[in-house]
Amino acid sequence: MKYLKIIIAFSITLLAACASEPSRPATAPTPAGQKVQSHGKVNQVLVIADTTLWKGAVGDTFFYYFNAPYILLPQPEPIFDVVQMTPKQLALQPLKKEFRTIIFLADLNDENSPTARFVRSDLGPEKLVEIQNGKGFNVTVGQDKWAIKQLLFYINGYGEDKLAECIASNFPAIGRKINERDEETVKSTAYQGGEDSKLEEDVLAKFNLNLKIPKGFKQAKFDGNTNTLWLRSDEREIIANIIVHKLPYKDKSQLTKAGLKKIRDDISGIVTTQLPNTRMRINDVDLPLFVENKTLNNVYTLQAKGVWDMVNDFKGGPFVSNLMLNSKTNELVLVDGFVFAPSKDKRNYMQELELVLATASF
Repeated sequence: MKYLKIIIAFSITLLAACASEPSRPATAPTPAGQKVQSHGKVNQVLVIADTTLWKGAVGDTFFYYFNAPYILLPQPEPIFDVVQMTPKQLALQPLKKEFRTIIFLADLNDENSPTARFVRSDLGPEKLVEIQNGKGFNVTVGQDKWAIKQLLFYINGYGEDKLAECIASNFPAIGRKINERDEETVKSTAYQGGEDSKLEEDVLAKFNLNLKIPKGFKQAKFDGNTNTLWLRSDEREIIANIIVHKLPYKDKSQLTKAGLKKIRDDISGIVTTQLPNTRMRINDVDLPLFVENKTLNNVYTLQAKGVWDMVNDFKGGPFVSNLMLNSKTNELVLVDGFVFAPSKDKRNYMQELELVLATASF
């Protein structure tokens, strides 16, 4: 199995100049003239590629990016779950055509390639001339070819070197576009029971913060001395948690990697286990603490991602923290989400929590 233990930071750049919309609609209606809803799980991609291409350097390049470990999880989980098929296999399994995210990987120099023939037919001669006279590679984005709410990427190059270059150049933007398409599903899963208006009112009253809290969360503990609230949900196969904390803004040192770590470690003692003298802390020894500046809902935010563990216990897991500056009140609010899910995959749950935290606003 192709697998590389690397950590890749997502870029938020748009598709490079080599990417464009299809030169003509890539649609093929069903005999009844209607399409079904696309299917497939969040973060899943179906790749259509020739076997020889897939097992060679181009396939290795694709896996290097798309199957790399998701940022900062205790056990490696891939950014995307990749399934590969040939055009012949796709024809024999027509239901696969209704997959929600499909990527066509084609060397346009290969005249005998079934995938390349398929892509040439979809893109049309004008687009092919444009690609050949340009950089020699291209990503074309299509929608709803075989199903409703279907996203397609035609990753093409004239030669394997150009194709590998196209994958490397455009992976960040392709990944971002897939995540954006999946966001609706992630949101509907996170809020499948609706919102808890009482908890939202409580958070607003205590922290002057608007936060959309999914039903299922309960107040685990509130520390009035440190102005810290711990919410917990045990309703699914994992334990999801949210911490909200408010403190005065004093100086810029608080909005640094060291400052955020100190704030979180100072207040995360609110989280304990049944063993004596336990408390949660950031573990940046086993995995690094990844920090970046963001603007969420027009608010300056320092975001941190990493792993936590318990002092005097063996529990741990991933977390994401948003340290937000309320310039109107000269206060900082930390909104933190973490999960405890031993022996379970955590990527999708963390994406849900990150989406919930991103609803925070003043």
